[in-house]
Amino acid sequence: MVATPPPSGFLCLPSPKDRTALRLRRKVRLLAVRTLLTAPTIGLPTAHVRALSAARAFVTDSLSTAPEEVLTAVGSPDVLPSLLAWASGAEAPERCLDAVPHLLARLTALGPATPLVWPGPIHSLSAHDAGPLWRPSAPTQAVLFARNQLEVQDASGPPRAWRDLGATGRTTPVAPSISLCTADTNPLAALEAHPDKQGNAVRLGGHPVEAWGTALGEALALIDLLPSWRGELDALGVRLLPVGFEPERHLSASYREAPGIVYLTLHPSRLTLAEALVHECQHGKLNLLTWLDPVLKNGQTTWTPSPVRPDLRPLMGVLLAAHAFVPVAALHVALEESDHPLTKTPTFGRRKAEVLSGNARALEILDRLAEPTPTGRRVLDALHALHTWAANRASASELEHQNLPPG
Repeated sequence: MVATPPPSGFLCLPSPKDRTALRLRRKVRLLAVRTLLTAPTIGLPTAHVRALSAARAFVTDSLSTAPEEVLTAVGSPDVLPSLLAWASGAEAPERCLDAVPHLLARLTALGPATPLVWPGPIHSLSAHDAGPLWRPSAPTQAVLFARNQLEVQDASGPPRAWRDLGATGRTTPVAPSISLCTADTNPLAALEAHPDKQGNAVRLGGHPVEAWGTALGEALALIDLLPSWRGELDALGVRLLPVGFEPERHLSASYREAPGIVYLTLHPSRLTLAEALVHECQHGKLNLLTWLDPVLKNGQTTWTPSPVRPDLRPLMGVLLAAHAFVPVAALHVALEESDHPLTKTPTFGRRKAEVLSGNARALEILDRLAEPTPTGRRVLDALHALHTWAANRASASELEHQNLPPG
């Protein structure tokens, strides 16, 4: 807990009872449902068009009787990324249909009485976010869904019940609603925007799951110094995907189509991991908003030198950077005001100054060039208020720092 509480603001640091991010999440899930129910089926295989029609009827009926159960299932990290990739056009519709078996498997308690058959090939199947994942070793003909029934039919033999498939465990709890997951179903995971990284293949980097869990737990303990932000993180939940070990630099990623999923490398510094969690989860909140509001009218059409990397970025990229790292600066202040031992290390002051400098440059660029929507104005105002609070608690030498922080 900081001695002088930082200002709360829209999608930045929440007030204790702020439910804005949760409301945005619900609206985006509704958008995903709409995509599932109404997206064109032109070009899809005939068998999938027929099965999708039956699945749409079942989901529509279920929405009238158990809407929250359906929205929770749609929000699964095994379901939502594929539906949003379908909505955005980031992935081919046929591949996005991989979400449907995962969704139906989560809704078997609701029916239907007559089995709904989803045709193969089935690339993977799970029935619960914290449960195991099944990947078939041979082509699968179909999955049969009915009330309290989930069976798989392969090329030979009778249908097999889900419990008999030998699905592999994949999740380890790190904190309430936060898990480390060692198997991924996001169809966009191979796409990569970072110049020093090639996709996000899941790998532990030679370190056991227990070591990852300990490191991430210790990083989350640092974020406890921003209690309202940490409380929002616990409420939203997040799936952490390991993508290797980096002893010096740190790499992380998230996707607009996959809110609630964070890819990150393991790193010896708990502060670096804490920064990455704040950074990527802030991306997740702003990404949710962009499904409902453009935020910046010229966010993709006006380009400028990046405030944190020596390359050109669209203004929306600059806003994403500021939105991610202004709360990181607040974390640095919280660590100092709690007299945390990490603040005594030689690198802490330099890192704090780098982040403050990058934030100041990003906000200056946005003030000069951005054309925010009314909602975007709220985002910028919240960032300015929190940045000013953090800058007022910095030394003159920290404010004069001009080096680019790591991208």
